[in-house]
Amino acid sequence: MNEDIKGKWIAPSNAILPDFIICGAMKCGTTSLHAILDQHPDVYIPKSEVHFFDINNIYNHPDFFFYDKGVWQYPNMEVNRDALWEWYSNFFRKAPKNSIIGEDSTNYLASSESAERIAMQKKPIKAVVCLRNPTKRAYSHYWHMLASGRSIYNFEDSIKYLPETVLSKSMYYEQVDRYLNKLPRNQIFFFILEEFLQDKEKVIKELSYFLGIDYDSFPEGAIHAHTNKGVIPTSVNLQILKNRMLRSLGGKHYRKHLSPLLEVDDRAPIAPRLLEKVHSVVNPQSVKAPPKMKEGTKIFLDDYFQRELNGLGSLIGKNVESLWFCS
Repeated sequence: MNEDIKGKWIAPSNAILPDFIICGAMKCGTTSLHAILDQHPDVYIPKSEVHFFDINNIYNHPDFFFYDKGVWQYPNMEVNRDALWEWYSNFFRKAPKNSIIGEDSTNYLASSESAERIAMQKKPIKAVVCLRNPTKRAYSHYWHMLASGRSIYNFEDSIKYLPETVLSKSMYYEQVDRYLNKLPRNQIFFFILEEFLQDKEKVIKELSYFLGIDYDSFPEGAIHAHTNKGVIPTSVNLQILKNRMLRSLGGKHYRKHLSPLLEVDDRAPIAPRLLEKVHSVVNPQSVKAPPKMKEGTKIFLDDYFQRELNGLGSLIGKNVESLWFCS
């Protein structure tokens, strides 16, 4: 990268930077962890994911790139540096004085550039890397994509035709290695979802020490907070058909997220919105567990990830293989 362009990713003196970033893979407990930390009196964390340090990555964020009337619009650090840093800082301006500031963005771990951009800041930002059984993560991610309008196949066909959409964010070895090569080891905390579920108090106490907050200041019951339960459509086939017909609505909520930066209408065209409203009545979604993964698919993915993630436990100093593949 051109050094001048690279330098634009170093925060200006008037920018506000977080003290820590939850940068785990999607569907690895990041939302529940957010909900827990948000209850601590000394922690301030914006409600929504920010997606700043990889905001111009079209592979991670195709919904951030708009093509309208022959013109492309997207967040461009080369052209709009001041506006981008102001936009990012605005997420933290309401933080009480002396609070520990955090943010969470589930694409940071898989991003090819986020670790470097976080590491180049003059402020030492801590990274909380969330990991989960890669097969279960991929399956949970698929159902999220289906419900949000992005997936246009069933799970098996998604693996077959568009494997990167459901498998790539489970390829932890390269992602973690990138962070370990860019950030000092003492600035990284590995939050393993299965360890957390086994002993929530122990893991949150360790995380509190890492962040420099008092564990005893959490309100009673805070560590048992759980949010972001999955929603499942009544008919999967009907949902897939709707997703294929209305693919442009898959990331519609990001229009509002980026509207302070780009001249984009934060509302989708009326006809697709009406069709989606009709579909929501005909094929409602409900909060429940997805159907059990097909056994053959589970065996296939477990075998695949065991090979691809070989050595990850040694890399992070945790025996994740026994947690993920020995049951």
